[in-house]
Amino acid sequence: MLGIRRNEWLLGVVVPVALVVVILTIDYLEGPKTAFVGVLAVVPMLAAVFARPMLTAGVAIIAWLGALGFGLIASDGNVAAQKIRLLIIALSGLTAVWAAAVRIRRENDLLEAQSDVALAERDAVSDSLTGLLNRRGLIAAIESVDPGTVRTVALADCDNLKDVNDQLGHNAGDDYLQAIAGRVRANLAKEDLVARWGGDEFLIVQDLPIDTALPTLNRLRQAISDQGIGSPGSSIAASVSIGVAEWVDGVDFDDALAAADRALYRAKSQGRNMVLPAE
Repeated sequence: MLGIRRNEWLLGVVVPVALVVVILTIDYLEGPKTAFVGVLAVVPMLAAVFARPMLTAGVAIIAWLGALGFGLIASDGNVAAQKIRLLIIALSGLTAVWAAAVRIRRENDLLEAQSDVALAERDAVSDSLTGLLNRRGLIAAIESVDPGTVRTVALADCDNLKDVNDQLGHNAGDDYLQAIAGRVRANLAKEDLVARWGGDEFLIVQDLPIDTALPTLNRLRQAISDQGIGSPGSSIAASVSIGVAEWVDGVDFDDALAAADRALYRAKSQGRNMVLPAE
């Protein structure tokens, strides 16, 4: 942004004003009959290419005043011609200001369109509630991972979201999910893939063998359950159950996910708030 502003002042103001000085100097040295002063009509158009409307207007005023002053100091005696030149320079200045305004509006429209496209692309791969990847986003992300990498797939399920929704309402349930998502993301490495897989389930893919991933996932489980989640008028106990499976080369992602899901079911059935590897 600083570079853009610098270029705007240099190319949109300094250079055009310098041209005004150069043109008037040449016209003065060569003599009034050359009427180079008429070239000043082009200067505001140059400003319009780079500067905002207000700056373009300033350049246009400088060009017009320069032509007026030159006519008073070094007039060729042709008053009618001088008036016509001043009129042309004035019209050129007004046109340049209008052109600058059109350019700025089109640039803003383009930036807005680009922002809308970027937002749509982000929304297509992220979960609107938690800000994590959604299913589509995670699948797209794992497709770019080296197939020879040994990875761990972990499926985490919130243990008491249904109770939160039933007792405190769905707004509290949304707050609960957002807080869990934040703790999951905060307690994993930046390169780990984390997605809201559906409902109250989060899917984690780590570029780690399962023996290395399990301690990390246990620390994550502990971090979630160590502190309740604040809600208006209450604190909600939080915990997750996590099923874990290793995903090695030659094994389909869906098979690894199914193994993690079976391990999650065992964790839920054996008391919840635990991390279990696939059998």
